[in-house]
Amino acid sequence: MLAQQLANGLVLGSIYALSALGFTLIFGAARVVNFAYGELLMLGAFFTLTIMMWSGLPFYAALPVAMVGIAVLSVIMFLLTLRPLLRGAYTSLQGELQVILVTLGLLYILREAAVIIWGTAPRQIDMGVTGIQIVGDVVMTNQRLVVIGVMAVLVLALYWILYRTNIGKALRAIAQNREGALAIGLNTDRIIAFVFAVSGAMACAAGSLLGALYAVEPHMGGAPLLKAFVIVIFGGLGSVPGAIVGGLAIGLIENLAGAYISFAFKDVFTFMLLIGVLLLRPAGLFGRSR
Repeated sequence: MLAQQLANGLVLGSIYALSALGFTLIFGAARVVNFAYGELLMLGAFFTLTIMMWSGLPFYAALPVAMVGIAVLSVIMFLLTLRPLLRGAYTSLQGELQVILVTLGLLYILREAAVIIWGTAPRQIDMGVTGIQIVGDVVMTNQRLVVIGVMAVLVLALYWILYRTNIGKALRAIAQNREGALAIGLNTDRIIAFVFAVSGAMACAAGSLLGALYAVEPHMGGAPLLKAFVIVIFGGLGSVPGAIVGGLAIGLIENLAGAYISFAFKDVFTFMLLIGVLLLRPAGLFGRSR
């Protein structure tokens, strides 16, 4: 039973990590807590489902198209609503509050738009994957193995972008020292727009995988947003390794607590662990004190 719960926790943690990666990228580069991030995840699931229904494309072909669509939507949101406010957000508390309120407003606008367009009935994405794998006492559906594989591929792609491309290096420079990056002539608006695009694509992938395992509906973004928030604080705000380790750790903790104690209390243990980490290491596991 322990091995089975660890395997289930790994699947759940993979989706959590994927959800948290986009969230922590935006904070790391732009210092923005994007409360509309969960709704991008929800819209990603609906985009993938709609493309599959209208075009007949399989999940693996529809997902990249939907990721591009959500990436574009995320950049448009940044350019129209957040970029005009960011300069003030770096210099005053009032500016920070304005950015937070704008992302909260976007949360409700996107959610209500989804209700109007798609209705409230839950639906499910068919990945077209069937069958199970049995290893010892562990039984795992092929669908869940695909979830782990997709997470691994996207994490590797993200690492390649961050550490092997010029824009990735510029992004890390802004995250470490924004004033220094401006001083050497980096176009911070362009780089932050790129971060919003990558973040949107990650949210779309996470939402689509959640929609394949559970259900797609307009209110599905709330819980992943809360988990992403917990994970990035647990792992360290702005830390990519922290988001991955934090996501996997919380997925494992929730499954083990649910299986051996009660699923009604699984979130209690998650927040107890979070409080413990913050007391011992306020910057999070992989975070740095600012």
